[in-house]
Amino acid sequence: MTLRTNMKNISSDVMYMCLCPVCLGQFFDTHDYIISRDRHVQSKDCCDFCNHRYGYDYIIQTKGAGQKHMREASEQ
Repeated sequence: MTLRTNMKNISSDVMYMCLCPVCLGQFFDTHDYIISRDRHVQSKDCCDFCNHRYGYDYIIQTKGAGQKHMREASEQ
């Protein structure tokens, strides 16, 4: 697997979204994601999910994504 293909797979498992507290709660409730706040952005913006309320930028990754990429790298 080439580096370009590997980077494409990684970027498809990570989402950068602005989420209000209500929509953020929906991601937390599923327990399928690792969610961390992007601390570089201090201002609130319109939520990407509901387009109604305001929230902060978050980095959202599926829980199995990191382990999947580690297995693929070790198989090469």
